[in-house]
Amino acid sequence: MAKRGYTRDTIRGGASEWDVSRPFSSYVRTLAVLCVHPVRFFELLPKIPDFRAPALFLVFSGLPAAILWLVLGGAYPALVALVLPLPLSLVLAGLYHLGVLGGRYGYVVTWRVLAYPLGFYLPFAAIPLLGPPGAIFVGLVLMPIGLSKAQEVGASRSLLICVVVAALLGALYYFLFYA
Repeated sequence: MAKRGYTRDTIRGGASEWDVSRPFSSYVRTLAVLCVHPVRFFELLPKIPDFRAPALFLVFSGLPAAILWLVLGGAYPALVALVLPLPLSLVLAGLYHLGVLGGRYGYVVTWRVLAYPLGFYLPFAAIPLLGPPGAIFVGLVLMPIGLSKAQEVGASRSLLICVVVAALLGALYYFLFYA
């Protein structure tokens, strides 16, 4: 498995991580495992402070999202889908990490946990009927599982953190677009 200087936990990814050497097949496999076996995905996710594979996964996930936004929403939303996911993930991970302070690992592991569900959600955000259920699945199913498995905090604490962050994001969305 370790060829060309790579190990299991480098940019090629661990057992459940996105593999940049096989981007398309690994992307589909990552999305399928997140959807069907999220507990297994987060149990196998390497707890290392390496930004590369998850950051590239977010960028790669922005491509189908940008194509969908270009078709369904225009050029400006497509550009936002390409540029916004990585900076947004860094800010959101800060909110989630505040809730898991005292967990076993640092901010980067919290960010790694967030990067994959966010990348999973990006294409669904462009489709009106799939966006809200996708956000609920990511925010209230995948993220609590990921935080409890990766940061080794209790399931109820993880769910509470995710509900609080979801409420904050919902309030922000309401005040930005409806108030």
